[in-house]
Amino acid sequence: MKAIRLSFPGKTIPVIVLLILLFCTCHSVSGQKAEGKRPGLGLALSGGGSLGMAHIGVLKVMEEAGLRPDYITGVSMGSIVGSLYSIGYSPDTMKYLFRHADWNLILSNNVPEYKVIYTEKKYFNNNILALPILARKVKLPSGLINGQQIEKTLSHFTWPAADINDFSKLPIPFLCIGTDLISTGKVVLKNGYLADAVRASMAVPSIFTPMKIDSAVLIDGGFVRNIAVSELREMGADIVIGSYTGFHRYNEQELESVTGVLKQLSFFNSINDYAEQKKLIDILIEPDVRDFSSTVFTNSDSIIRRGYLAALPFREKFRRLADSLNRLGPQKPPKSLLGKTEYKFDRIEVIGNELIPDDRILGVLDIYPGQIVTSDMIGEKIDLLYGRAWFDKVKYRVLPGNDSLKLVIECQEKPQAMLYGSIHYDNNLMAGILLNMSVKNLLHSRSLIDMDGYIGQYYRFRVNATQFIDRNQSFGLNASFYTDNTMIPVMKLLGETGKYTLRTSSGGIGINKRSGLNHFMSLSVNLEYAGFTPGFIRTEALRRVSFSSVNASYLNQLNTVDTKHFPNSGTVFQLSLNVSRLLSAKMIRENEKNKYTPDQPGGFMFKRLWAAGGSVRQYVSSSRKLTFTIGGDALLTYTPDSIPSPHTYYFAGGIEGPYSKSIPLTGFHPGEIQVNQFAGIRFDTDWEVYKDLHVGLLTSFALAKEPESGKEYSVLGGYGIGLGYMSVIGPSRIGFMHGLSNTKRWLSELKGFISIGFNF
Repeated sequence: MKAIRLSFPGKTIPVIVLLILLFCTCHSVSGQKAEGKRPGLGLALSGGGSLGMAHIGVLKVMEEAGLRPDYITGVSMGSIVGSLYSIGYSPDTMKYLFRHADWNLILSNNVPEYKVIYTEKKYFNNNILALPILARKVKLPSGLINGQQIEKTLSHFTWPAADINDFSKLPIPFLCIGTDLISTGKVVLKNGYLADAVRASMAVPSIFTPMKIDSAVLIDGGFVRNIAVSELREMGADIVIGSYTGFHRYNEQELESVTGVLKQLSFFNSINDYAEQKKLIDILIEPDVRDFSSTVFTNSDSIIRRGYLAALPFREKFRRLADSLNRLGPQKPPKSLLGKTEYKFDRIEVIGNELIPDDRILGVLDIYPGQIVTSDMIGEKIDLLYGRAWFDKVKYRVLPGNDSLKLVIECQEKPQAMLYGSIHYDNNLMAGILLNMSVKNLLHSRSLIDMDGYIGQYYRFRVNATQFIDRNQSFGLNASFYTDNTMIPVMKLLGETGKYTLRTSSGGIGINKRSGLNHFMSLSVNLEYAGFTPGFIRTEALRRVSFSSVNASYLNQLNTVDTKHFPNSGTVFQLSLNVSRLLSAKMIRENEKNKYTPDQPGGFMFKRLWAAGGSVRQYVSSSRKLTFTIGGDALLTYTPDSIPSPHTYYFAGGIEGPYSKSIPLTGFHPGEIQVNQFAGIRFDTDWEVYKDLHVGLLTSFALAKEPESGKEYSVLGGYGIGLGYMSVIGPSRIGFMHGLSNTKRWLSELKGFISIGFNF
């Protein structure tokens, strides 16, 4: 029989349903129990990126009216909201979660840096591009975000339903939609691991990598169906409420831009499909969220409010519908799963690994069959596994079956070789390109080769090869080579004062020991070359002075900061002990070359030089926006020779030290002050005035011994102010600083500093 439709506040409801409601109402009046079948109420939530948070406001109005859906479908962001509601999260709880979520972390492939193994910290979150090299070819990524954090977050919040693989058995039956890249058709996701289904439904191409489930390679379901109403009817919904925050067809004026044309083409199928799905909706709510960006998640309260306001005119209709449905019979309240916080697993299985054996992965995981496991516990372990830098992505999944539970750790191993790239500019090194390559197991199992280069006017190259000799890769033998050239802005050398270019090269061997994730120690022996070339007209016709030396050093480092750039918490500590001896020296003038040795020392120092240095930075946040840095630097050198020699100099100056013998000192250019004794403190303040935009106040004070000053000690100080911004190409800083020195003049000139991009 063809259904006749009557108008119902803005949309229609089948007459058959209305007649049933009236019939059962008459029976209830006469005192008889209503036995008619209660119509099923379905709720369809669309995609729309962050705009889909408006669905939470719609749910809030429905709850205020006493109306609760019997079935839910979701697409993209609608799948997140719908899945959470289906397992027991209230609109108020979801609003709180979305408001307080760390979206910078969730929408990234990162973990806090203190969870990253020390040997990988320099590469972690320090590049624009990270490209795998497979079979001697560079492979481009299929998306910017592989989903490490979003999948961990989804698994955490859907943990109460982890042991349910049939979504129809959730407190409110649920399904979501994905798009299969291979078949280009829609895929209905109604069973499996809930977090995986939701992740697949929201995998926006070029932003998130596709999600593979069984034989399908899935992306955002909104490309074929942005609101799943047909599927809702098939689940058993007789009445459908739809909340739509997806893409609307652009008008002619909006199509005048290239982006408008491309966006309309991308959603062409989805727009046409929505026109058909819309006909199956009885009550349609379309929150006005067009003035918000679908990629910005920090406006959650405002977007949720728009959803609430859009649904508010329907609240009375919702109340009347709830009353009518309840006259047919009470709705069984769904049993929230949120009280389910822990599981015991009968088996633990690792899949996807080839290079890293199961026992090493399970050793880090440290979870055993029969052990009580919580979401926080396993989330912490997954972060530790990811921080080992073995994997591009590592996740967990719970598989129920035959009255047992299996925990599956799924790994996507990093390829043997990775190529990293970025750009950099500052007023010391000038412009350059950063290239890094990391190769594992090339020479032997458990070997690691790192190659770093800064290609520009002032170059830097470093090669470091380590052979680990234990299974945990905490103890290894090391060989290294390093070379650079750097500009020293002002220096007095053999009576000549001016700007010099410093070229250094070193090579050596050593042993390394890592303790935990954040502590690293090394003992090494190196041969080093250093040459100074003046960049000015010389009165003494000096062309170059160079030295060769042998060094033995001990290095102890600790790094527990939460993030490399603009950290909020943690400690950075370094202690170095060094003993060196000059092997030879050369002096080249216009018409002569002189070589000096321990037997013919000339004016050079050939006795042993002992040096101890240390630095510490402690980052403390009084709030999420304000961070204080308290730090100190110290240097102590000793030699029985009283002759000052340039190979004993360390270089103070700069916000960050660019040389191996650098000591940061606000108020002075890098390398501007040569010292062989130093004790300094610094106090900095960083205020994040807006997302990723920082204002910094910098201060420092120091006592130093300058070999060429003629004074016992110099009093140094400086202060500065700057702006910082964390962009896609790395941290950028610009500002001014003022230095104070009693050896020259108390008020030196105002200096500017600028740095753009990730550092070497």
